[in-house]
Amino acid sequence: MREPTMIWKRTAQFHLNRWRKEARVDNIRLPLSNRIISPGMEWTLAKGRYEWGEARMSARVLKPGESVLELGAGLGFVSSYIRLNTDAGQITCIEANPDLVPYIEGVHRLNGISNAAVVNGVAQVADYPASIPFYCRKDFWASSMEPAVDYERAVEVPVLNFTNLLATARPDVLVMDIEGAELDLLEADALPHVRAIVLEVHKDVYGRRGLERLFERAKHLGFHRDPNGTVREVHTLVRN
Repeated sequence: MREPTMIWKRTAQFHLNRWRKEARVDNIRLPLSNRIISPGMEWTLAKGRYEWGEARMSARVLKPGESVLELGAGLGFVSSYIRLNTDAGQITCIEANPDLVPYIEGVHRLNGISNAAVVNGVAQVADYPASIPFYCRKDFWASSMEPAVDYERAVEVPVLNFTNLLATARPDVLVMDIEGAELDLLEADALPHVRAIVLEVHKDVYGRRGLERLFERAKHLGFHRDPNGTVREVHTLVRN
């Protein structure tokens, strides 16, 4: 009877969220904007485990006063969770999808989140033009820099030099959920100031060999995997 009970609870939560026009995950309020939140994402939020591992591993590794650079801010949930559950310092949120930036800022206001900046852009290690195309899809989490026939529109997004970004934000903790681009960013020559990395890996994008390369690069940069800092596809890497 457990599975039918869970389905009933999620269905009830789904309709409650629709009635109050917002989801609440770990007491963080997320408005159900029709422009941003698809029905599929509504069900994910109703389950109450949206970005569960990333949020908790980030909070776990942070020390009081440490600054955070989040690449791939999504709905603003992880940054809100960090602010409400830790004594973190400055939080800098980078989000490629321009549609999400005002939504994230709204989530921060709604939840009383301060000392958190939201910037639209794509972090890159190599030399790139001032902007690159970003392909927006109905499900925001499927939007990416990879073109496909199912995207709704393409927008030009500012390119942010990763080295300059690290120098400006000076993060102690780097949080990454960028749909496979984490492999490219770990090709950087160094990660100054960074003590720990929390990242969601995307083996479906770069395969087993790519995953091996990612951890090889992390080791080269002076990081090792925290054996107690892994939840499904979310891994915590700490400075040796």
